[in-house]
Amino acid sequence: MADALVDYVLAFSDRYLASWHTSLYGNRGINMKLLRLLAASFSLSLRREITFRANLVFQLVLTALNVASGFVVLGAVYTQTQTLAGWSLSESIVLLGTFQIVSGIFATYVEPNLRWFAGQVRDGKLDTILVQPAPSLFLVSLGRCEPLSLSQAAMGLLTISLGLSNGSSHLSWWGIVSWLLLVGVGLVIAWASRVLMASVSLWVPSIELDVLYSALWQFGRYPVEIYGQPLRFLFTYILPFAFLSTFPARALFGHSDPQALLLGIAIAGMAVILVQIIWKAGLRRYTSATS
Repeated sequence: MADALVDYVLAFSDRYLASWHTSLYGNRGINMKLLRLLAASFSLSLRREITFRANLVFQLVLTALNVASGFVVLGAVYTQTQTLAGWSLSESIVLLGTFQIVSGIFATYVEPNLRWFAGQVRDGKLDTILVQPAPSLFLVSLGRCEPLSLSQAAMGLLTISLGLSNGSSHLSWWGIVSWLLLVGVGLVIAWASRVLMASVSLWVPSIELDVLYSALWQFGRYPVEIYGQPLRFLFTYILPFAFLSTFPARALFGHSDPQALLLGIAIAGMAVILVQIIWKAGLRRYTSATS
């Protein structure tokens, strides 16, 4: 079933990816402009946030507590068993670190823009974004950032280092490359799923789905193997949160099937295409709050 799904999604992606790329970016010049806009946003946000040093300390404390809570959970589990669904303690620590990295990047670039998006639609703030001389989808989902949240990604790197130092597996170049690619895939899928959930507000502005998404996000903290069917299928193919940490961590230890990488790339490509379709349909349906 997985083989058929991969073949179908890859074929669909090949067919529509070129047109999607043209409609989203137009040309290479626009690509560079968007990158410069993203860099400028990061620079301005960083300077604004470090002005308030108390915020930096508070963010670091929250990050440390978040990571510590993950270690407490792992400690409680592994005092009762040697493995969790086939995952050793060191592997689970690497998985936790990977989840922290993805969560930190996501909290830096995506979540600040889409947090309580329905309120932005109701209050008319979306109107201001739509008249800007830049792609509306980019501004809505990546226009602002919170650089201090990258401290969570830094803690994730330290967590992975701790897990690797306690493990007996030897890393390979392919394992590291696969991990990097799958982390990228996970971030694209996370961005797409968050935009899709936020886009519901374009049809029903009264619905707030932020709490629901935050709850679903936490499923990516643990190995997908601990969930029974149909949840395992759901978190692999329908709501693919398994790509947030399970598949990247598995690849880092050399336990991943290359098919997982192909499947992830295919799902990510399909997700981006779907976001484009839903976003454009939502804008056609959207009625300005000022009209």
